[in-house]
Amino acid sequence: MKRVVLCGLMGIIFIVQSACVEAGGKDKVGATTALFLNIAQGARPAGMGGAFVACVDDINACWWNPAGLIRINSREMLYSNTRWIEGIDGNFIAYAQPTTAYEGKKRVIAGSVVLSNASDIDGYDGQDKPIGSLKVENRAIVFSTALGLTSATSIGASLKAISQDLGGSKGEAMAIDLGWLFSPGEDLSFGMNIQNIGPKLKTEDSYNELPLNLKIGFCFKPAILGDNVKAAVDVDVPRDNEVSVHGGVEYWTGNVMCIRVGYERASGKRSGYSIGMGFKGSGEGRLKAINSQIDYAMLSYTDFDPTHRVSMITRF
Repeated sequence: MKRVVLCGLMGIIFIVQSACVEAGGKDKVGATTALFLNIAQGARPAGMGGAFVACVDDINACWWNPAGLIRINSREMLYSNTRWIEGIDGNFIAYAQPTTAYEGKKRVIAGSVVLSNASDIDGYDGQDKPIGSLKVENRAIVFSTALGLTSATSIGASLKAISQDLGGSKGEAMAIDLGWLFSPGEDLSFGMNIQNIGPKLKTEDSYNELPLNLKIGFCFKPAILGDNVKAAVDVDVPRDNEVSVHGGVEYWTGNVMCIRVGYERASGKRSGYSIGMGFKGSGEGRLKAINSQIDYAMLSYTDFDPTHRVSMITRF
């Protein structure tokens, strides 16, 4: 019964959210603020073309789908650096730890910080006159938690404290993400994440909406290719742009090294492919219980130079 009720509630949320974002869509391009929240975090998901909402099984879930944190079985730390388009530099830092909730159900808690900055941006006043170079600094402090409802179903939420400084024009806001993950079998998962639900962000005398976004997708392991292969497809439905489709594959060799490929179809300017790789290693002696994973991804878009991401995950 719990599963039926949960699926029904998430279905209603999906329908309402789809109606809301589709009402805006590409006609609202440029109408939202805190756009750094749209920059996907983590090299592993990036290497798969951004198809990760149902694949989440590590600390990257803090950004991609908080419900996926339930799959973490040890403490994890992550640091990720993103070299984005137009000289934007971003960093993502996160920590997650499993614990227990009521009735012995598993729960995972996590904290993360998203940082984004850009400098040497040409500034203009209200009369479109140059006013010199500006610096942009953005930050989101996030608390996330996931709860396992059944062996197949988990839910998650993230609370965000958002701050933005656009060349001296500052604003703050609060928002939440709501995630859901359903795995009817070991080879198949479905996921959904509604990102940046919250009031408008006030900057001086203006109010702008946050970049609300709906992510839905599925992940599966093709039986013909063995247990080391994952394939995934995601669909993003943003408030302020066109619907985008993402697809990707991850293949591990001996649980030590992997390769990833992906493709993203977002718009004429933001479509392209991605490639990535990852490496795992364990410590020795007293450090045997500590293992690490290093991931790299490159994304090539239609009208922009390639962007790069590097991540490191430590488990202990």
